[in-house]
Amino acid sequence: MNRIGYHPLFILVLFLAGWFPFTLYLLASNKQLINTPHLSVIPVILGGGIIWLLYGNWRTFHRGRQGGADLEQTRELLEVLLQHPTDAIAIMDAEGRIERINHAYAELTGYTEEMLLGKKQPHLHKKRSEDIQAMYTQVLQGSTASGCETWVHQNGSPLAVSYTLTPVFNQRGEVVRIIGCSRDLTERKRIEQELKASKANYRLITENMSDMIFVYQPSGNVLYASASHTKQLGYPIHELVAMKPDELAGLIHPDDLAMVAKVFTRDWEKCSGTTTVFRIRHQEGHWISIESRYNPILDEAGRLDSVMIVSRDVSEVMHTKELLRQTDKLSAIGQLAAGIAHEIRNPLTSLRGFVQLLQASLADPRYCEIMLAELDRINFIVSELLVLAKPKQMKFQDKKPTQIIYDVISLLESQANMNNVIFHDHLERSLPTISCDENQLKQVFINVCKNAIEALPEGGDIYVESSRLAASRIRISIRDTGKGIDPIRIPRLGEPFYTTKENGTGLGLMVSYRILEEHGGSLTIESEPEKGTTVHITLPV
Repeated sequence: MNRIGYHPLFILVLFLAGWFPFTLYLLASNKQLINTPHLSVIPVILGGGIIWLLYGNWRTFHRGRQGGADLEQTRELLEVLLQHPTDAIAIMDAEGRIERINHAYAELTGYTEEMLLGKKQPHLHKKRSEDIQAMYTQVLQGSTASGCETWVHQNGSPLAVSYTLTPVFNQRGEVVRIIGCSRDLTERKRIEQELKASKANYRLITENMSDMIFVYQPSGNVLYASASHTKQLGYPIHELVAMKPDELAGLIHPDDLAMVAKVFTRDWEKCSGTTTVFRIRHQEGHWISIESRYNPILDEAGRLDSVMIVSRDVSEVMHTKELLRQTDKLSAIGQLAAGIAHEIRNPLTSLRGFVQLLQASLADPRYCEIMLAELDRINFIVSELLVLAKPKQMKFQDKKPTQIIYDVISLLESQANMNNVIFHDHLERSLPTISCDENQLKQVFINVCKNAIEALPEGGDIYVESSRLAASRIRISIRDTGKGIDPIRIPRLGEPFYTTKENGTGLGLMVSYRILEEHGGSLTIESEPEKGTTVHITLPV
């Protein structure tokens, strides 16, 4: 009742309650006023005015009560909005002192509301005080500031937090409050660190492995190419990634292109991985054999996202397989030779003896000479076959390779002079000794040098050179200036009965390959048409 007594509406009602009866009394006592037409409406006007004033003040009073209820409802709504979000919220004054915090803020920092009221945020990192002050200055100027910061929990542990500071203005446009909204990023940072470490480990593995990893999209866009491509193929990664599909196709051997193109254009959404072996051109120009495993990568909807190709250089493996194939041929030839060599030699001896007797009784012995020459050729072939069938026991001794080569050149020099061929030797005198069977190794040099002489029917030059490849290997190179060999035929040289000479058997190189293999060495042939042929013989020290 005390509050109602002091309300302005109540005072106005008391005033009008006294004024209205007084007016009626004045009009009643003065009949002249009543008879005055324009004054007779005064009570009506006054009464209507009183009623209007009473109604207006009642409505204002009612609206005030309703506004108070609305304000209370708004406060309750704001309290709900403050306490229920998972983000940490703090309301601060213009000086940065905390006025209110929500439960999420207390859980994040470990501080209760009582510990923080009227204080500046104690969990901010002291080393960043200048940056934090600059942010508050920006907010006081009316702008919103945001960023990431490391806070310190009440127990001393670090917190990774993202935050936003928003100004609150009064009616005059002045900043009177600052609302800070923060979110805990500690778990996210931990996951990011683990992901970063995982990516670093993945890159460390892929960048240091010998296998080549290549990822491309169906559109032809290259997503990733490991650094091992540079080691294996010689092409810089940025050049390889920038190549268009037709440029990449140009690196593949023409004979293998159709097979590889068929793999690239298959429906990967319906097919699983596959493996191919093809040849690809090295940056230096030579071909290497590559084994590639293709694996499709599908997205969550089962659509093709990209294809990963894991490749490795299998040139040595292919070379080993080729050597095994040659060994199998040698074994087959040896088995054949063991079965037929003796069968041929027995009648061959009888034939040669009767031809010699016949030659003595004929007036023209030329035909017998031809027959004897052919019989000697048959005997030579049988002897070569016997070498394959039953190789001689090797007797290894330390010998100087330079002296072995000089002996071979001296042996073949007369034949070379008859064919107008000149030997040029450029041998290092300081070559180390090698462990070898001298006679067997001489046979290899004789076979190679005889092939070089026969490649010069009109005469020419043969260059014999030696060099030290490494601490454990030497190389002897024999080069002629003949017409050369078609590069397509070089891989088949050394196969039994495969030869580029009209009267050759192909067994000489085969025997040479076997001898060098038993010595731990190798033989390679390089040749270009019209530029001659070079044979490299590598031997261990």
